Amino acid sequence: MLVLSTRVTISVVITLGVLFLSSMLPCASVTARDAKQIDYKLPDDGNEVIFLYDEQNGFTPPRKSQRPVFLLRADGSIEMPSLYGKGHDIKAKISAVEIQEFLHFVIAENRFVQFDASTVQGQIEELRKKRQIPQVADLPDSVFELNIPGHSHIVRQEAVGMPSEYREVTALQQLLTIQRRVNKLMSETRAGGKEGIKKLLGPVNQKLKAEYPDVAPLAVADFSGAYVRQDGMISATISRPGRKADGKPNGTYVNAVVLISESSDVPSITLRVKLKP
Repeated sequence: MLVLSTRVTISVVITLGVLFLSSMLPCASVTARDAKQIDYKLPDDGNEVIFLYDEQNGFTPPRKSQRPVFLLRADGSIEMPSLYGKGHDIKAKISAVEIQEFLHFVIAENRFVQFDASTVQGQIEELRKKRQIPQVADLPDSVFELNIPGHSHIVRQEAVGMPSEYREVTALQQLLTIQRRVNKLMSETRAGGKEGIKKLLGPVNQKLKAEYPDVAPLAVADFSGAYVRQDGMISATISRPGRKADGKPNGTYVNAVVLISESSDVPSITLRVKLKP
């Protein structure tokens, strides 16, 4: 009886020890998730600007507004002014989750705070000495500013003309990746954000089904971009290229161009569809 009691006691102790250690060690999947989605601390004042992007100097039309091209506030508000007198100021708001995703992309994935302009410029000059690289004059400089607790940085990068010629300059490519992400977010904002794009897809897919009943509907992931036209209307493109088995384009496509006007709730839709290579 004594031996049995001892074995039971030892078994209980080991089991409890394992359970205790298990409770102290986080699940691998949780650890990976937490590492990927760090919550960055934001200013207490939701009106504080936490990120901005601007284009300065260069040969451009006279600007109507000197406010930055794009700014993001701590409460998720986005502001994009009408720069050249076309269209109107655009305001929107993204969620707290989208703010954190954007900050993670800028800070963790593309190392914005580590960007050193003098080092990058030195690497650019070295490459220009080694080979002839075409340059485009009069392009504006790109200005980025991040300002959250523990992570503040300002970068002013002169136009490089042909970014693809500087693939070896990792920090520059990361900055250009951030710029592309900002441009994508600006395009989505012009179209009303992801919810606005979903709203546009309703009449787009209705028209698509009526004219091409066998074609699969377009999706939010097919949104290609949006810009302000000379007449002030917003032109949004939703496009899906056809692909071969290896993933390369096969020459077919389903394309919708949607014109959005302040004066009308009904968008104008033009479909361009090619179903055979």
